[in-house]
Amino acid sequence: SSCFDPSMLVFLILTSEVDALANKSFIRKLRGVIPTNYPFSLPWYEDGLNFSCTGCGKCCKVDGDVWLAPEEVPPIIQHLGLNLSEFRSNYIKAEVTPSDGDETESWVCLKRDEGACIFLGEDNKCSIYDHRPVQCRTYPFWPSLLSDEEAWLDEKVLPDEVTIKEGSSERHWSPELGGCEGISISTTNEMEEGDASDLGVEHAFYSVQREEVQAKMKLAQRHWKRFPVDDIKQSTWYL
Repeated sequence: SSCFDPSMLVFLILTSEVDALANKSFIRKLRGVIPTNYPFSLPWYEDGLNFSCTGCGKCCKVDGDVWLAPEEVPPIIQHLGLNLSEFRSNYIKAEVTPSDGDETESWVCLKRDEGACIFLGEDNKCSIYDHRPVQCRTYPFWPSLLSDEEAWLDEKVLPDEVTIKEGSSERHWSPELGGCEGISISTTNEMEEGDASDLGVEHAFYSVQREEVQAKMKLAQRHWKRFPVDDIKQSTWYL
């Protein structure tokens, strides 16, 4: 960061409009010398993130709500073989209906069953996986968890069977705080070679490329911004 010249921002501002036409790798190299707290800097996850779903099902048991946009409802109804009235009666605990009263344009909130999403099966699998809500399919790549590296690593938890050493900052999952076992620290970062096996963690982690991370983050962001009740967004539901 010591070699960064703020005057470079002027150049980037002037060229930002033609970014799509210019040599993108060249532009990214220029952006790469900008410290992360400056405009136009590259995201902190530029080199991708280590993540792979472990199938633990714990993200479906976190205290909180799952809201579906109007267009997410019909595919689920068709999958379940229900009509809208049956779906609302069996699976919906709250809804936000537009002023014209058109229930087909309502945002709906899923019920919970014994502390978990109503669609989580006894096998810890999602029973509507191919039609799961945007909120679910984009986790853990939510804007709130990608704001900086600290927020991302705060979401990381260890499997329950792994003992946490005294004084460690690591934690286990809980319904109140949530967390994801599929988030891994790179071996070039805080975790040294062999640490994973020493902890008894046998799951393989994969690097999710920046493009996929950003695509899911933006999808979650658009979904959240569309939700029509600001009080709920600011108090009980955020992505």
